[in-house]
Amino acid sequence: MPTPSSPKHILLLGASRGLGLALAEEYLERGWHVVATERVSASAQLHALVTASEGRLDIENVDITFPDQVAALRARLAARRFDLLFVNAGVKNEDHETVANVSTDEFIRVMITNALSPMRVLEAFRDLVHPSVDFRTF
Repeated sequence: MPTPSSPKHILLLGASRGLGLALAEEYLERGWHVVATERVSASAQLHALVTASEGRLDIENVDITFPDQVAALRARLAARRFDLLFVNAGVKNEDHETVANVSTDEFIRVMITNALSPMRVLEAFRDLVHPSVDFRTF
């Protein structure tokens, strides 16, 4: 666990529910500063963490499928540095849809949200993340 004099910082995209919300809670519990994103301000659970976080949680809005929103978030966070970038944002198709009956438009929507957009986010924010692993050693 980091000491109070050296807090860690995470940028967590997609934290309004499920895994993302659980990750935000866990990192806050471990003493990290968390910048968590949601598409719309609709997550009462995420917003409830603000009070309990003692100033260590900031919530931002971004839909990663819109490059202009990603660029605006990047601009807002330009002066910050993070120890970890975690892209959890994503969508799924309807439960009743199978490969045989999912529409091409729905497949494209899911792929843009879950594959292309996270790669764009990583590219946009990579210089805000402290380098921590020298991959040349592997």
